[in-house]
Amino acid sequence: MGPERGRRALTEDLGAWLRDPGGRVVLALGVYTLLFVAWVAWGAARLPYRTAVGDLAFPPMGLAASVLAWRTGRQRVLPGRARMAWRVIALAFASWTAGDVVWAYLEVVRGVSPFPSGADVFYLLFYPLMLAGLLLFPHAPASPAERAKFWLDEATVLLGGWMVVWYFVLGPIALSVQATTLEAVLSTAYPIGDLVLLFGVGALLLRQPAAGSRRALGLLAAAVGAFLAADIGFGYLDLQDLYRPGDWPDAFWMGALGLAAAAAHYQTWSARVRPPVERTGIGEAAGISPLPYLAVGLGYVLLFVAGRYATPYPLGGLLYAAIALTGVVLIRQLTVMGENLRLVGNLREMATTDSLTGLLNRRAFFELAEREFARYQRYRHPLCAVMVDVDSFKEINDRFGHQAGDAVLAGVARQCRQELRRVDIAARFGGDELVLLLPETGLDDALWVVQRLRQAVAEMRLPSGEHLLRTTISAGVASADGCASLEALLRRADQALYQAKQGGRDRVTVFEHSPGRS
Repeated sequence: MGPERGRRALTEDLGAWLRDPGGRVVLALGVYTLLFVAWVAWGAARLPYRTAVGDLAFPPMGLAASVLAWRTGRQRVLPGRARMAWRVIALAFASWTAGDVVWAYLEVVRGVSPFPSGADVFYLLFYPLMLAGLLLFPHAPASPAERAKFWLDEATVLLGGWMVVWYFVLGPIALSVQATTLEAVLSTAYPIGDLVLLFGVGALLLRQPAAGSRRALGLLAAAVGAFLAADIGFGYLDLQDLYRPGDWPDAFWMGALGLAAAAAHYQTWSARVRPPVERTGIGEAAGISPLPYLAVGLGYVLLFVAGRYATPYPLGGLLYAAIALTGVVLIRQLTVMGENLRLVGNLREMATTDSLTGLLNRRAFFELAEREFARYQRYRHPLCAVMVDVDSFKEINDRFGHQAGDAVLAGVARQCRQELRRVDIAARFGGDELVLLLPETGLDDALWVVQRLRQAVAEMRLPSGEHLLRTTISAGVASADGCASLEALLRRADQALYQAKQGGRDRVTVFEHSPGRS
């Protein structure tokens, strides 16, 4: 992708974000969150009205997150399960916000302790609603082996989470003799709710979510992670009677709401700018999920901390040796898995890439192009195809040899990669002919891109023995408007290329649609 086109695309994306009211709201919420975090870090202990600020700051943020999530659930370009998931998540945040309102009313207006109170009903309802929303998101189909791996990874994550919750919250609750029965039940319910959310985040990240939702769901997972940190921190401080409004868990809760609002709007924005693809393309090897290994590492850190006071013999030496042994085994496993993924990636590249040009081969092009054309048929966003041919390629081979011809093709392919975006599809179609597919691109923009490509190729100078080779290309551009199939679109681009060659080469021709032509 060329620098100029990259800046243009970034400017267009930023403009689309700011034109949407939700985008402006998310930016305002980001500023709001930063101001609150700054208050927690430097002002809460010094400024007046600590309790009022700490309690009343949350409902507006929770309401905004709920509204943005509900708005995302109404985007018809999203799959049905994704829309339902966002609506359920909106209800979860609405329930949490209702709890914040009740909490603030009791503590600020009436001056009574809000724990335990009716606020806990709304807070606890948040957990099953959020879990339901996280589990509703569509994901890639899994084989029996992948499902078994998923459940093993989930068990690892939950066991690691259990160790944290037990060490900081559940264990101290079990030893406490001051809490009433209701307080003990509620104090236990929240950590269990955290484990429920941890299960949901694991399901969200360990399964492969739809490609068009990964960044939004990554933000949502970060929001839930911030909720977990805040809950555990609050429980730990509250058990020691140290928590006050404006303490550090409040910053994590506010950050969680801000991330959730950003995730909801990012899903809306990306669905409008780049509608999600429901069909799968060329398969990719799944990466190594860090969650199970982080859970194991966190569990052993806690074990190390708790074992500092263990007797040196026999427990101390055995404990530390077991931690070291587990760490070595995990590192070895990660090394082997990384090597296997590298080999799988190499095989995938060999199966889908033309070895000379580094572009996709014909089979891989059609697999991805059929997906993009199906997206065009569903959403009617602009789509253009381009056929590119190296001018006088046979003469170059005859005069300078096939090695020079290969260098020319590789140079043209290199210019294609520099001028195109990552979402564009470029492939070697056969011989000296390349094919480009430009999603979300109208005829005017496509013509601008291909003219830049033609100019860049014309300025190339490739060494060949004692000579510097100069070459040009001809190209045909066609829009998908009115095409019933990908093949029809490529025929249009091929006809336009033929006109460019007949017109004298070193030019770009646009297919002119007329009645009776396909």
